[in-house]
Amino acid sequence: MRWPRIALVVLGAAATVAALAVQPPQAFAFTGIAGIAAFVLAAGCLAADMVPYRPVHALAAALSLADAVLLAVGGRALGIPVLLPAVLLLLLQLAPAGAERFSDGPRPGFR
Repeated sequence: MRWPRIALVVLGAAATVAALAVQPPQAFAFTGIAGIAAFVLAAGCLAADMVPYRPVHALAAALSLADAVLLAVGGRALGIPVLLPAVLLLLLQLAPAGAERFSDGPRPGFR
């Protein structure tokens, strides 16, 4: 796991705690900032995962981009509770490590 993914995990954890601890109208102040920062970091992860093509990592980064947009707007457009995108951002960063653990063997580009 590289530092952009670790930063995304920290942002996801902070947004999850903010979504649980702060009431929804005020939680958007925390989750909005986290969503904007997560969008920038997820774009960097996607670019880094495309050069030595790692499909699972790239898919997780692309899904993190969409999730960061939902986190930034608070899910208000779709009526999604702010906790859902916050937890999903956290879990999407752990998914490549889990997929790597269950693969048959080492693949080129995977560590």
